[in-house]
Amino acid sequence: MKLKQEIKTGVIVTVIIVLFIVGFNFLKGKNLLSSYNYYMVKYANVEGLQPSNPVSVNGFSVGLVTDIKFDSDRLDSLTVTIGVQKSLKLPVHSIAQINSGLMGDKSIALLLSTNSQIAENGYYLKGTIAPGLVDRLGKNVEDVAQKATNTLDSINLALHTFQQIFDANTQDNIHKIVANVEQLVASERRKISTILTNFESVSGNLKQNNEEISKLINNLSAFSSTLAASDVKTTIDNANKSLASLQTLLEGINNGEGTLGQLARNDSAYFYLQRSLSDLDKLLIDLREHPKDYVHFSLFGKKSEKKQ
Repeated sequence: MKLKQEIKTGVIVTVIIVLFIVGFNFLKGKNLLSSYNYYMVKYANVEGLQPSNPVSVNGFSVGLVTDIKFDSDRLDSLTVTIGVQKSLKLPVHSIAQINSGLMGDKSIALLLSTNSQIAENGYYLKGTIAPGLVDRLGKNVEDVAQKATNTLDSINLALHTFQQIFDANTQDNIHKIVANVEQLVASERRKISTILTNFESVSGNLKQNNEEISKLINNLSAFSSTLAASDVKTTIDNANKSLASLQTLLEGINNGEGTLGQLARNDSAYFYLQRSLSDLDKLLIDLREHPKDYVHFSLFGKKSEKKQ
């Protein structure tokens, strides 16, 4: 019975010691339940970085700061040991950058390189320190102050140049010109008002006849569409062919070809036709004056005269 009590006490003490060791290492930034690769980083100043501060990649926590110590031979260099989960394959030439939060909390951000070679356990990373919020604000304030100074210098230079160019006489002339313009505007105010009134009247008429204008535009559009759809080219080609044929006919007449050409170019045909027309006219006159010599008509017939 006494032996069982001693065993229970030993087990309890052992559990307490194990929990103490695990908790102590956890407070130091070491998690005995996780598997890490450890990398070293050298800094001249750790900016208040402490063990157990987080290590992240793109804002995601992947490890902890496990140890910070001075180098054995010099006090101006510190070596920081960080533990990174073994599941993260850290490329060589990656950078460990110390960042500061708004509340002054510190952390290390790993800036991964594009190198395909993986850093082994114990690899030394390059360390940098990101500028803090105060430093960035101070730099921005300095930039703003410098820009403000440059702006004031430019304004002063412009005012000085203005004073040199526009002396008292020039300024007086400018005032006179402005006064003349004001007088001109005042004297022509009635005309300007009349012009504006007429413009309003025209715009009102256009607004009232908007429907008719729209119809006119639609009619023009329909006419243009019809004209575009019609075979205008074929009509023009046919007209050109007709004019060419007429031109050929006129050239033939002018050259004496055909009946019309003979009449136009040959005088004998003209005189023969004129003589024929004259004989026909005489024949018609004689027929009208002596019809019996040409027409014999009898209801009962007529005995033919015996030839003598």
